[in-house]
Amino acid sequence: MIQAEVGGAARVAPGTGLQRPGFMIRDFALVSHRGENIRISSFRGQSNLALVFLGHSDAMSGFLEEVQRHGREFSEQDTTVVIIVPCGSEEQTISIEESLPFLVLYDKAHAVYMLSGAMDEHGCTVPLVYLTDRFGEIVSTYIAREHSMPPTIEQILSTLEFTNHQCPECEPPEWPR
Repeated sequence: MIQAEVGGAARVAPGTGLQRPGFMIRDFALVSHRGENIRISSFRGQSNLALVFLGHSDAMSGFLEEVQRHGREFSEQDTTVVIIVPCGSEEQTISIEESLPFLVLYDKAHAVYMLSGAMDEHGCTVPLVYLTDRFGEIVSTYIAREHSMPPTIEQILSTLEFTNHQCPECEPPEWPR
């Protein structure tokens, strides 16, 4: 049982589409670049999440490079970065190495894109970022419609730091790991 469930505030938005802060992230499972079946709920109680839905946008490749460069800062904020791509592993265009500071999940059928609100009215994928606390509650949603830019890494890290300070018992430990 998660903290929000104990307090009676665990709310999951019904149906499909864009999710709002204050609600629990909808659970889903996809296959990773390592061949593992990853369920989003398995991160509850473990780490914050940055769920990045890549759309078909050139801006997102630069965004991924920034995520890779700031891997240490995400780790310091006790955050797991999960990249969801709208294709299968055989169609993958992102260079994937084992040392990447994020997980890559494949959604070839676009089922999770549709569930999460990362599709526009024409059925095209759009870039979307959800930030959750370690209990799965959405703290921020960024959607980049009509060729707009995704949030900066600094904005994301600032939001995650604020999220960690809002929950003192959740604060990353001060002792070295």
